[in-house]
Amino acid sequence: MCGRRGWWLWRFGLRRLVILCLFLLVGCQALGQNASSLMLSNRLISIWESAKGHLNSADEVQPFQFVATKGDAISAHVLGGSTFHMTLQAADGTVIAQNINPLEATIPDDGIYTVLVQAAVATDYELSLIYMDRPNPADATPTPKPTAIVTPSATPPYYARLGTFIAALTDGQTPDGQFDAPEVQHVYTFIGKAGQYLGLRMDRVSGTVDPVIHVYTPTGDELASDDNSGGNRSALLRNIQLPVDGLYSIQAWGRGFAGSYHLVFNLGAELSTATPQFSPIATATASVDEILQPTIAPAQSGQPLLDHVPVSGVIERKGDFDRYPITVTHGQLITIGVRPDSSFKVKLELFDPEGLLLVSVTPANSNADGDALIPALLAAQSGTYVAFVTGESNSTGGYSISYGVGFSHSEIRRGETVADQLYNGNIQRPGLSEVWTLELNQNDVISAAASIGQGSLDPVLELIAPDGALVAMDDNGGGNRDAQIASALAPVGGRYHLRVTSVNASGRGSYTLVWRIISRPPTPTPAPGTVLMLSYDDSVPANTYQYYSFYGQADTQVEVRVMAQPGSPLDAVAALLAPDGSVVGQGDDEDNHINPRFTATLPSNGTYKVRVNGYLTSGAFMLTVNQLYSR
Repeated sequence: MCGRRGWWLWRFGLRRLVILCLFLLVGCQALGQNASSLMLSNRLISIWESAKGHLNSADEVQPFQFVATKGDAISAHVLGGSTFHMTLQAADGTVIAQNINPLEATIPDDGIYTVLVQAAVATDYELSLIYMDRPNPADATPTPKPTAIVTPSATPPYYARLGTFIAALTDGQTPDGQFDAPEVQHVYTFIGKAGQYLGLRMDRVSGTVDPVIHVYTPTGDELASDDNSGGNRSALLRNIQLPVDGLYSIQAWGRGFAGSYHLVFNLGAELSTATPQFSPIATATASVDEILQPTIAPAQSGQPLLDHVPVSGVIERKGDFDRYPITVTHGQLITIGVRPDSSFKVKLELFDPEGLLLVSVTPANSNADGDALIPALLAAQSGTYVAFVTGESNSTGGYSISYGVGFSHSEIRRGETVADQLYNGNIQRPGLSEVWTLELNQNDVISAAASIGQGSLDPVLELIAPDGALVAMDDNGGGNRDAQIASALAPVGGRYHLRVTSVNASGRGSYTLVWRIISRPPTPTPAPGTVLMLSYDDSVPANTYQYYSFYGQADTQVEVRVMAQPGSPLDAVAALLAPDGSVVGQGDDEDNHINPRFTATLPSNGTYKVRVNGYLTSGAFMLTVNQLYSR
């Protein structure tokens, strides 16, 4: 990230000065100029620097912008082959001084200022900007008022690398924003004081924006970040204590998706109250009604598809098509299927986020008992893929479409099960899965097996937690294509599911399912209350470390958890790094599976980083950091 201190900040020792992303203010016209003046694009200049330029006529005006602190005594001097007109303005257009060369003034407030340079005739020129009340740090022997500038050009501030500057924020503001193009980041700034607490939330309003926020200190170090802690994919930061006085920056990102968003910004002297969420203690007899045959809702062309949620559509006219966006993360396996009416000759095409056709299938070449099937496609990049449904030979008719992460696109719900009883299942078509329900207590340890019967089925068995997280998965652990989960620990009490599908969404056939309780604690251990501090959906390449920042306070107990997404081959390793870079905690294979999960107590206030990498693997994952509270 763009968090390194600029070398010129260290060299000149500028006090409490952070350069704002001035180059993004291009086109802002200054007040007080003649209506016929031609305002040129803004240029950056810092104090103790000079800048050379050329004015082609007396009508051209060149604005130079800089950041100054209240009470700074500054002087601007222009040299060249003409007489010059200079004006010093504040950010709101107020004229501070004008019509003199050199132009001298005392800065009234912290902020952004503009020097306007205009010549009587076309000429080359050089503008110098200096302090009048301190020596030039580049001079060997300080002089009270330097007239020549040593540094030849400005170094862009780190804000320039964060994105497009939008606005400066104050406490209580709730601005709205719009991402009109992919890979655009928006930058907001605010003036903070050491010890204040920052609260920040970013919500999606429209489009496919997936909010992500980063906060940077006045020196460019990352202070905190978040992706999904606000629920419903909203980004949320709470109680971020500012370490120093100065100008902070916020980077708002939509993960490359277009659409609008809403920010809520709060800055105050007191901690905000966060209510811990305590999980209820489940019992072995807990039961919740489940709809075994959900209604397939009609879809509209352009409607995004959701994981394992089928929708129905109709091609009513020859040559028509329906399009369905699918949000996919790099490294995910996805399966897409279309089930047409008997007379409809359906064709399914999938395009990647760059608009390139990846695959085109029909029932004739899918070998999926009448379905058009795209089986187990590995996503080469993150973004929005688009599935198109149309008819071959100008045919028309109805259909249903669905997609899923992993080896199936649709689920057949088979109902509730009990331990030590055999259940017979049948995957009737490639791309389908069957889902069985079981009730578990927290810390129950179970085993489960799916044994092949008739047909070409090569079963994959998954244990899914109540929140949809993958707890355990196996393919051939039982031998002879049988799937067996030898041991799996239930992290919470509640309704779990055993999902049976076929490897690569390619097989069909019968199977037998059974599950058993290996151990069941007599009294469930009460789970601690949690407040989500950090949540990210992301993917990590092979042989790569990735870092995710959050702000924590001393003596806070946290739980760090990394879960591979369903279908992801990632064997994750995680470590928690303190502000000084030391390792506070780490995990690899916990809870009888390969997903890291560990707790740690934070030793001090500051910015912590979770480091994630794959052990000889890569893939998609979900990262969470929760603050823990005892009951």
